[in-house]
Amino acid sequence: MQETARKKVTLNYLRQKKQRGEKISSIGVYDAPMAAIADRVGFDLLINGNAGPMALLGHADPTTVRFDEQLCLTRAVSRAAKYGFVIGHMPYMSYHFSKEQAVSNAARMVTEGGADGVKCEGNKHTAEYIAEIVRAGVPTMGHIGMMASRRAEQSGFGVKGRSAEDAYEIVETAEAFVKAGVFAFILEQVPAEVAAHLTRSLPVPVITLGAGTVNDGVYHISGDVVGYSAFPIPKNRGSFVDVRPIIEEGLRRYRDESVGGKYPAEESSYHMSDEEHEKFLRLAQPRPALKKEVSHV
Repeated sequence: MQETARKKVTLNYLRQKKQRGEKISSIGVYDAPMAAIADRVGFDLLINGNAGPMALLGHADPTTVRFDEQLCLTRAVSRAAKYGFVIGHMPYMSYHFSKEQAVSNAARMVTEGGADGVKCEGNKHTAEYIAEIVRAGVPTMGHIGMMASRRAEQSGFGVKGRSAEDAYEIVETAEAFVKAGVFAFILEQVPAEVAAHLTRSLPVPVITLGAGTVNDGVYHISGDVVGYSAFPIPKNRGSFVDVRPIIEEGLRRYRDESVGGKYPAEESSYHMSDEEHEKFLRLAQPRPALKKEVSHV
């Protein structure tokens, strides 16, 4: 197991990693137990993305995720994490109505959620709102390529940027985000060629998910990594272990043994002393039922 860095990850540390050509490690975490484990393993970025409310809260579509739900999960992650840089995702339409709304909600993710920064999906048209968040002093990560909360606009969850025109539009968005001041990107489900181009041309780290191996780091969702989600694990993402059979076995044994009278074991039960038990039995002797009073009007 990798030793956890004993210092809190900072923006300068992430920038220096890109400059040195060292990979940035990142993972999506959505609850305190997983965040604590990931922090012990040693990840640079602990990202509470919109997959958290989907995997843990059962949202089939990220557009139904409420800001307070995302905020609650971010709070759980930040309470458990000591070293990783915690990123709170800004859910659907939580920074699009006005620059005031964008700054206010981003600030809540930091002051109430304990996040070190926020993550925003978007395009070149929403870059001005992201710039306002950055100007307010909240470190902001961009998310481009496939964006789950823009599924309807993007005609589904498939790969984005297969055509030259679509790929160039992703590049334009990335450049607009860099001008807005983002410190890094999540680049999701785009051709490897596009990811390589952005990694080599952009001055900020490019973290990819399903976009080849030429990058400044890879992002994956912890639930997919270990097989823990309310929904089937995407086959194209890769899973390293599957904890579901272990959890099912534990739950099944507990159910069977508790129903069958085998659990809890006798050695795990608590008992009164013989003296206190006898005293209790005397106190608990059946008493005449109280007569119900009849009221007369």
